[in-house]
Amino acid sequence: MRYFDEQLVANSRPHAAWWEDVKVNREWFHHTEDNLAAVGNAASVLPRDAWLDLDGITRRVMRNDEGQAYMTDLLPLAKAVNIGKLVHLNRVASDAGTVNRSLSGQVPNTLDKVTYDYRGTPVPIFSSGYGREWREWNTLQSENFDALADDQEAITAALRQDMAQYVLDGDSSIVFQGYTATGIRTNPLSKVINLGTANSGANIDLTSTSTTSDAIDGFITQTLGAMLDANNITGAVNLYISPEIGRNFDRSYSGASGQKEGKLWQYLESNRRINKIAVTYELTGNELFGFVPSAEYIRPLVGMAVNTTAKTRMNPTDNYQFLVMGAMGLEVRADFSGKTGVFYSTDIDS
Repeated sequence: MRYFDEQLVANSRPHAAWWEDVKVNREWFHHTEDNLAAVGNAASVLPRDAWLDLDGITRRVMRNDEGQAYMTDLLPLAKAVNIGKLVHLNRVASDAGTVNRSLSGQVPNTLDKVTYDYRGTPVPIFSSGYGREWREWNTLQSENFDALADDQEAITAALRQDMAQYVLDGDSSIVFQGYTATGIRTNPLSKVINLGTANSGANIDLTSTSTTSDAIDGFITQTLGAMLDANNITGAVNLYISPEIGRNFDRSYSGASGQKEGKLWQYLESNRRINKIAVTYELTGNELFGFVPSAEYIRPLVGMAVNTTAKTRMNPTDNYQFLVMGAMGLEVRADFSGKTGVFYSTDIDS
């Protein structure tokens, strides 16, 4: 979700502290490696500048892999939290006060106050690792750097995709003190739009070429618009759709009654409700979700930026082992009555 960079370290005290820990870990690793080299095993020592290559690859993969469409939009909304906090609490307050009208102002007023509710979001750690047998340094040292780079890229890609999937669906197996790790599609505060026929659903297949452009436009303006109005949402939303819906939105709008010009995609984005429409390959078929891109409604909780550290080798014949890890939770935010700007679709037929 987030990797270490100069801006993050400079502007986030928790991440600055964690970056110091990472540097100490790496320095101790190299100190041990230098000692091993001093006893005549320099060929199996990982050079100090290898970290420059590894960190550079982490940056590239984090910007170009699965879930990028929505992970990039969520990143500016993130809040840094201390890695020691397993659950982040969010406090919400009710309305209060009854207003009386009179000419004299002498009407008795009932004293009131807001009431509070607390909602918790777990911040799990995502971790993976890779390793190389120590003798490879003696045989193919130059190729080894490529091999480590490939290992780093593959592991980071897997971590990235797992984080993206977590943002969508959370992990019901992670529960702490009654708080469950949820994502956009599993959080009880998120709003549901049924595209099927059951329970007064919208009864629309956004992937079908037989669904008219006017019908799709009506879904955006009426069904989606009504849900946003019910939640008092005035801000424009980011709408994330499956590739199948995306291909259907690529059609020309000239097939609609009235011979409207341009692409359907362009026409839909002209709606005041829509900030942007983006395709993500983490969705399939008649699936979509969206949110108002504001920390008022949704924000990642970053307990630790993604980083790579090495396990210290105590003996010259110990293998090289690397740990890639980061900590992140997702907080869907709603007011005291449950109004929010986060939603997702289901496709239930009667």
